[in-house]
Amino acid sequence: MTRLLLALFLLLPLASCGQPAPLEITDAWARDTVGTTANAAVFMTITSPTADRLVGASAEVANKTDLMTFQGGSSAMQMRYVEDIDLPAGQPVSLNAAGLHVWLADLKQPLKAGTSFPLTLEFADAGKRVISVAVITPAAMPPMAGMKM
Repeated sequence: MTRLLLALFLLLPLASCGQPAPLEITDAWARDTVGTTANAAVFMTITSPTADRLVGASAEVANKTDLMTFQGGSSAMQMRYVEDIDLPAGQPVSLNAAGLHVWLADLKQPLKAGTSFPLTLEFADAGKRVISVAVITPAAMPPMAGMKM
């Protein structure tokens, strides 16, 4: 029995070697909602060690949450819904103000600068991850690259 336990103990480091690096979500932020603004966008950078897809999101601060993107030329930008966001293995995917983002519709309360709120992201393979989204003032610079959330 002692030999079996010793063998299992020695195999533990080998078992962990095969595990891919965890999915990384950095720089999650949204802007303070001014006045009675009922919607907001959330931005972040996602890096997955293996190919995956962001397939949904939810937040207690909003009645509805969607994945969206901007499309069109500089004079006629339009938002459109997307079903998922591809995450190529090992490549950072930026959800930013000029493209892909998480849309919070029908906010239950205004977002206030200096606060944060939880956002649940759902991935096709990695499952659900809860992150903290920093709320910044409308004129503030977004969080620094590499800030883990």
